[in-house]
Amino acid sequence: MAINYVQPGNSIKLPVTSGAKSGAWEMIGDLAVVLNGDADNNDNAQCNLIGVYSLEVIGADNAGDAAISAGGKVYVDGTVLNADDTDGLHFGHALDTVNAGETKEIRVRLKQG
Repeated sequence: MAINYVQPGNSIKLPVTSGAKSGAWEMIGDLAVVLNGDADNNDNAQCNLIGVYSLEVIGADNAGDAAISAGGKVYVDGTVLNADDTDGLHFGHALDTVNAGETKEIRVRLKQG
């Protein structure tokens, strides 16, 4: 093992939004994370960087209603997860479908790398 090895990197303490709660999703720079605990008094929380989570996703993009298929990319667009690849940041992949115009809780796999 390398002498500078720190940890596997599956979960790590990172700065998050003040008051963020366990189970909330965030983008920290280009990292898609889900909090594994509430933010502490210094606005840090243990964050998962891998895994599949049940999250609310909207079937829309910047042009209007848009379906998301299983395997399709999910984006952070402001404060929501949707299909907007124009204005959004890549967050992960849908493992279930969302119909155009629908808001639905689905399984989302966090993007890797």
